[in-house]
Formats: sequence, structure tokens, C-alpha cells
Amino acid sequence: MAIKFGQLEGKAKKSSIVQFQYKDGDNIVRMVGDILPRYVYWVKGENNKNIPMECLSFNRDTETFDNKEKDWVRSYYPEMKCGWSYAIQCIDPADKQVKVLNLKKKLLEQIMLAAEDL
Repeated sequence: MAIKFGQLEGKAKKSSIVQFQYKDGDNIVRMVGDILPRYVYWVKGENNKNIPMECLSFNRDTETFDNKEKDWVRSYYPEMKCGWSYAIQCIDPADKQVKVLNLKKKLLEQIMLAAEDL
């Protein structure tokens, strides 16, 4: 589909997923929606923070490893292991924005245990 000459912006449109950034101390969010089970590699980024990279051999629908997709992280870093993880949408009360909340397995288990005690 062509763009009219007057609508041309002269740059690429960028979009990104806003992720919740954990801070030292208490972190308060409201989790909303469904939980997405996944396996991720936690890769060190340029700023020395862990970046979640999807394990492509894991099928989210069946929650099994079916190896239908090539797992590129394992190709480049064969010593790296993927770990069980979850993602869920959350509302950050600090700025009232919907963000993605990345949860490691142990953290989600602790949240579920605390919710049962309520």
C-alpha cells in the first residue's frame, strides 16, 4: 500500500513493549490478564542487565519442548541453559501504564502462595 506524499514522515515507525523495571525494596503492581508460560535464556546485555530471550524450541501451547523452531541462543551459546519463566501484563501504579511483568518461576510460586493465604 502506498503512502501519500504529504503523509511521508521520513523515518521508521518504532514500537516497543514497555516492561516493568524492578527496583530495590518493595515493588507494587496490579497483575491483569492471563499468564504466558515460557522458557527463557537470561542473556547479559550491554548495560550488564539480564535480558529475557525466548527459547524457541519450547511450545507455549503444549508446554513441552517440540524443537519445531531453531533455537538460536543455544546455537551461539551452547553452554547457556534456559529457565522456566512467566510473563503477565501489569498496571504500574507509579505511572498508571500497562506493562509486561517478567516473572521467574520461584517469584510466581511465592506470589501464588501469598495469594492463597489471603
